[in-house]
Amino acid sequence: MDEPVFGFGRNKVGQATLSGRPLTELFSEAQVSTPAYFYDVSAIRKRVLEMRAAFGEAPHLIAYAVKANSAGTVVKTVIAAGAGIDAVSGGELLLARSAGAPPRKIVLSGVAKKDDEIDLALQENILAIQVESVTELLRIRERARARHQIARVSMRINPSVKIDSHAHIATGHDAAKFGIAQSDLPEAFATLAGSKDTLELVGLSTHVGSMLKAPDAYLKSARVVCAQAKIARELSHSLEYVDFGGGFGIDYGDGPAAPPSEFATAALGLLRDEGLSDLTLVVEPGRSIVGSYGVLLAKVVQTKTSGERRWLMIDAGMNDLLRPALYQARHRIEPIDKVATDTIYRVVGPVCESTDDFGEHAIGEVPEMVVLRDAGAYSFTMASEYNARPLPAEVFVDDGKVIHKNPSPGLQAWLAARLRA
Repeated sequence: MDEPVFGFGRNKVGQATLSGRPLTELFSEAQVSTPAYFYDVSAIRKRVLEMRAAFGEAPHLIAYAVKANSAGTVVKTVIAAGAGIDAVSGGELLLARSAGAPPRKIVLSGVAKKDDEIDLALQENILAIQVESVTELLRIRERARARHQIARVSMRINPSVKIDSHAHIATGHDAAKFGIAQSDLPEAFATLAGSKDTLELVGLSTHVGSMLKAPDAYLKSARVVCAQAKIARELSHSLEYVDFGGGFGIDYGDGPAAPPSEFATAALGLLRDEGLSDLTLVVEPGRSIVGSYGVLLAKVVQTKTSGERRWLMIDAGMNDLLRPALYQARHRIEPIDKVATDTIYRVVGPVCESTDDFGEHAIGEVPEMVVLRDAGAYSFTMASEYNARPLPAEVFVDDGKVIHKNPSPGLQAWLAARLRA
């Protein structure tokens, strides 16, 4: 029996494939319109199992950052493979619970949690509410007191660590809105000491940012958490876990990142060296679980020549895939039915913005359709209906078979909704 094929690839005749099947076949089988996202569910499942294996027998929790891809099929797959959830809103928390995540495998993060989101976390009795300011700690105390409940909390620490990444996805430096500044931790510990009837400190966490290519910055921020964990124990807090965050990078065509197993090995080694191996290690990967295993299919609308510049205009725009406009990110764009040749086109979408531009790519002879690679994370979840463009379709493939689809609602459904507004 042939070995299963995971993720994006090309077959012997040059056709783009996903989960071992030509994307042209999957597109025809799904009977959806473009633009359309396709995800390899089997590859996502395998990725979670590989990450779990990297931690061996050490106590750990892989808390999938559901903001990366919140499709129900994906979330259910990740949970069924043994992962928990990192949620950043009440909606994501409800999605996690509805998809089968056990409460004690869920953490709730976010810098501006509303009262009803705090109440929901308390009601569901999740692993912890990850607190990002002393002010928020006081608010949680009041919500817990009103419910006659002890709130399980973790303090997210701002580690004051800069990373080599886009400014929009660097979260651990002093100017970032995230986390409790180290100078405010004594006040936070004092608040906890005076609130043992309503607050229980069960964890300490951090997140330095996204697209980490190596563990160096990850470990630097983790050391800050370890130092505070020792202080917490000296103050008689019964910690259950430390959370070093996520941010594991993937290869968008600019070179590979260290695999998550390398981050896991480094983190477990740090806990051992710090005498904290009895604590559960929580990590919050999102992109590294789903990013490489989704693609966006788009049809070529037309070409245009302006002087020496060739434009390739497709029916997917920045409303469907925002990352290039928001982060100046680059996604590889290739013909769906053959390997690209050297002819360069600047690929753009239909949205009425100059930022609706996916950059220059080698395309060759103009194809009917193109595939935008590595679009499994922070892609559909950021999509919008800007320019009165309905949301794209989503198609889920498992072991080469279409198992579920979420068609685009279409223009008429969009129109009816807006007329009701």
